[in-house]
Amino acid sequence: MDPYYYSPYMYSYDYMLPSNPMDPPPILSNNPSTINVVLRKELTGYPNYGNPSGNADILYTDTRGVWTFDLPFSPIFLQLLDSGAQLVISAALDDHYDVPENRYSARIVVNGEVVHTGRLPLVHGRPSGQMFNNWRLLVFNVPNLRRNNRITIINTSNTGIDDWIGFDYMELRATIRA
Repeated sequence: MDPYYYSPYMYSYDYMLPSNPMDPPPILSNNPSTINVVLRKELTGYPNYGNPSGNADILYTDTRGVWTFDLPFSPIFLQLLDSGAQLVISAALDDHYDVPENRYSARIVVNGEVVHTGRLPLVHGRPSGQMFNNWRLLVFNVPNLRRNNRITIINTSNTGIDDWIGFDYMELRATIRA
């Protein structure tokens, strides 16, 4: 018999004593399930760099981009959502390794409210000229989730006109109250 078997009548996995009495018992939990809603937007503006699609959106210095997330649900659905919605952005700096990373910055606005201004905790994309394998996640709280959500990012970097920040995908994540 498997030492860890699941019984639908129990709150957690049943535990059988290990063959070695010196082994500690497992520490388990069985918290209530939650319903999570994730709206994902794969960004495909430029045919290179993104992972795994091979595509990404690019904002050059002093340019802005606007993306929208429309919740495909009724107004009642918005009332059921927990207030803890988040915006998750997969991003990387360009592959211009001679430009210091601390010169890249952005202003990120969600539904008219600024959620970030300043330097981004990102590194230059690697390998150069190819699909990057070091995208980083930026996570921001969404202060006012709506039926139609507008994300604006302005590249405020102190870099040259050909330097850029890449965005692989964005997700809007929310949890439904139980």
